[in-house]
Formats: sequence, C-alpha cells, structure tokens
Amino acid sequence: MYKNIDEFIRTYYKKNPEGHYFDPETLKFFGERVSDMRLLKKTAKVKDIRGKEHEAYVISRLQRKHPDGPRRTYAYFDVDTLDSIIID
Repeated sequence: MYKNIDEFIRTYYKKNPEGHYFDPETLKFFGERVSDMRLLKKTAKVKDIRGKEHEAYVISRLQRKHPDGPRRTYAYFDVDTLDSIIID
C-alpha cells in the first residue's frame, strides 16, 4: 500500500510511462488538483465496464468542472498494473 497520493502517482508513472491520468493538462481539463485528491486506505473490489472484477486502489477526487457542478468522485486503479479502471 502507498503512503500517500504523491507516492502513488510516482509509481503510476513508473508502471505506465505513457500514462496521462495525472498530467497537469489532464487535471486542468477536468478541473482537478492533486492537492484535492486522497488515496483511500483500503482497496476495493470493482467491476469494469466489461464485467471483469479487479482489486483496486481508490482515489477520492474533487471534480470542479463536473456538468452538475463541483462534486467528489472516485477513481479506481488496478492494484497490479495501476491502470485506470472504468466502471459503470
């Protein structure tokens, strides 16, 4: 388990050098900031949009540009690959 969001992001880029999830431009587009993100202490079992189950790290984030106004949402990342998991 990672100590904090910064450690998680460093490892994300090591495992996904072509990844863009935490790039400043991506975060800006969605109105997000790393300073508003929290890595939750426990992992979760989630199903992706294809129905495949994953053990996932969970990040709580504040989306400032959400169509319904600012809201707290969650992002899920596979514990083995750190790939982002898209859920329904």
